[in-house]
Amino acid sequence: MQIIGKPQKLTTGEMVARRDQNGNYCAAIQVVSDMDGFSYDSNDGRVGEILDNPGEDIVYLTAGERVLKVFKGGYAPLQIILSDHGIILKEREIWQIKIAGDEAADVLPVTFRVSPENAKLSIDGKPITSASTQDLGVGKHSIKLSLDGYQSIEESITVDNKHVFFEWTMQDAPDAGLQITTTPPGATIFLDGVKLGESPVAAFYPPGNYSIKITKEGFVSIENETLEVVLPQTRKSYTLEENVGYLTINTRPEATVYFNGKVIANPKKVKLSPQLVQVKVVMPKAADLEDQVVIKKDDDKVLEMYPDIQTGTLQVAVTPFDAKIELSGDAGEYYTAEGMKIFSDIPVGTYTMKISAEGYKTTEETLVLKPNEKQNLSITLEKGSDVDYGIEMIFVKGGTFTMGCTSEQSDCEDDEKPAHEVTLDDFYIGKYEVTQKQWQEVMGNNPSQFKGCDDCPVEQVSWNDTQEFIKKLNQLTGKKYRLPTEAEWEYAARGGDSSPSRGRPGGGQDYKYAGSNNIEDVAWYSGNSNSKTHKVGQKQANELGIYDMSGNVWEWCSDWYGKYSSGSATNPQGPSSGSGRVLRGGSWDDYPQYCRVAYRYCDSPGFTFYYLGFRLSRMP
Repeated sequence: MQIIGKPQKLTTGEMVARRDQNGNYCAAIQVVSDMDGFSYDSNDGRVGEILDNPGEDIVYLTAGERVLKVFKGGYAPLQIILSDHGIILKEREIWQIKIAGDEAADVLPVTFRVSPENAKLSIDGKPITSASTQDLGVGKHSIKLSLDGYQSIEESITVDNKHVFFEWTMQDAPDAGLQITTTPPGATIFLDGVKLGESPVAAFYPPGNYSIKITKEGFVSIENETLEVVLPQTRKSYTLEENVGYLTINTRPEATVYFNGKVIANPKKVKLSPQLVQVKVVMPKAADLEDQVVIKKDDDKVLEMYPDIQTGTLQVAVTPFDAKIELSGDAGEYYTAEGMKIFSDIPVGTYTMKISAEGYKTTEETLVLKPNEKQNLSITLEKGSDVDYGIEMIFVKGGTFTMGCTSEQSDCEDDEKPAHEVTLDDFYIGKYEVTQKQWQEVMGNNPSQFKGCDDCPVEQVSWNDTQEFIKKLNQLTGKKYRLPTEAEWEYAARGGDSSPSRGRPGGGQDYKYAGSNNIEDVAWYSGNSNSKTHKVGQKQANELGIYDMSGNVWEWCSDWYGKYSSGSATNPQGPSSGSGRVLRGGSWDDYPQYCRVAYRYCDSPGFTFYYLGFRLSRMP
């Protein structure tokens, strides 16, 4: 199509009376042609309907409009720049333009208008600027509109001379259901920096594309990924990769391994987050070893850390020459030999050496071996025979402990207070309470109420009776047995230096009873004794291997009964005088609270009853 002749401004008698949307008078273009079926557009848009008459159309425009677009099926669109033809539109003026036809076009300029204007428009899969005019071929085209927070539009349009202008208004989109899970769960989820919570997460969220971040301690964070939230529901699952390395410490079985001050029970292929690890290996009788290692993701590092045990040498000459030598160390070492022996390069520490031979009295002594020391010992046995009456003793390594009402002794009496610090030297204490058989063999009588049980504890013995027994036993054996002090008794009952608070594997608090917090495990008491004593050693031993320190029979101690002092003490012997001697441990006739390791009781030295017994002690 083309303009014929020169456009003319019509007379003022044909003035425009129509107003635009702002209330201003319009201008108009009269299109005259021998063709029909035109459609029109402009930059600012038409005003109202077109007056369509045969051979003559009147198009109303805003005053000041500069462009008129004319469309007709089968013809190329005609875009008229009004000023190029001398037309300056003013209010109420009418201009006449004559148009003649030419050949039809295969490509037409198509105008698109979208609200909101920043929506993304694609035509046939190709992104374009949404509010623009595009040259498109005549025929069908696919259209897609999208914008975060709005419902997408997808449809097909047909372009021809009558359809070269398209307009859409997008509708707000409802929130989409969002479900995010992770393996493992408990990871923190962020969308565009906003924290949603810990997985699994469920929420309603506006549709759109969001940057997602997922973090969890010990795992590699997921970052720089995009999550598309779409209607009606979006479900997404993520698998996190562990951010760990492994560390193995090869060392001696008896060594204890620490990572950053924490005991590691099994130092083989320990899983660790990336970090600097301070490694310490501790073993009795050896210098501590320390190292540090940096663990990164996927590391599998191995350290060889074998402590050098400090050693010394013992040279032992014995008479008779075929005497048996038994050497027992405080860390479980055990050596044996017959006759003269050099024990070379054995671990340092405290040893009990027992030497025995047929026809001779067995002797025992305790010695301390220091690093690189060589000790020479010459021992001659005394002729005779051993008379020990089956008395078994447990070595108790000295140490410092808190005596009295400690935290686990939940129902303390006033005489258990104040709790105070006590330090003791090494000593031996009886593995069992003295039995009826042992008393009978030494004293030649049996004062017990519950006779007929040789291995039951002797009872109905006073403190004075125990002194007579000990005096006679020492004469028969050549040893120096005695009653334990009250402090020695409680220290041994608490497990000595093997108690939970002083290094027992597993740590934790001291036990309420001797060897357990459950009285059924360790004691014969009123709830299970059937009102009588029982054979010694039937219940569970405490940490030192000592039996029946809770329950069965009360046990006499050497001390006079008296109040505690708040100050610390070393090897306390109790008051210098008093009216009663200390009893400890409870009996078969007592409630659990009286069987606690801290509970104290006393009676006059001459008092006897069928729940009073004792156990022995002696120095190394």
